Order: sequence, then structure tokens, then C-alpha cells
Amino acid sequence: MESWVIKKKIEAVDKGRNVEICVSPDGKLFRYYVHVWNPVDESERLYHPDMGYWSCPEMSGYYSSLDDCENAARSNLGWLNS
Repeated sequence: MESWVIKKKIEAVDKGRNVEICVSPDGKLFRYYVHVWNPVDESERLYHPDMGYWSCPEMSGYYSSLDDCENAARSNLGWLNS
């Protein structure tokens, strides 16, 4: 089974969020995934030794080009433009 490949990654200034723009195995579709760093307190360090974990609370629909996908991400996610 082939998987989607990351073509571009854009990080927020605070490094606590990022967007990965990926292409489908056949190279015809693009979509973006939003990743957010979730810090944890000391009591959860046993389960999260890095003091947090990444989650993916949002992903886009499909786009026909990398540029269209990136433009949609920048339009939909205000923090990407800051």
C-alpha cells in the first residue's frame, strides 16, 4: 500500500503548529494536514516523556495542485500568514 508523501511543511513562528501539504501516491491529488503540539504537565510525563505530543485536529479536502492546496491552507488558517 502506497501512502501520501509530504511535499511541503510550513511551521508557525511559535513552532507549536505546522501544516504538511501532501500528494497522493498517483500524484494527482493534494491535501493539507494541520498538526498541533499539546504540552502535558508533570503528572503525564510517564506517558509523554517529551512533555507533550503532536495531534492532527484538521485535514483539508482534496486539491488538484500544490499551489491550490497551499493557497487554501493560507486562506483557511490565519496563523499561517503571520
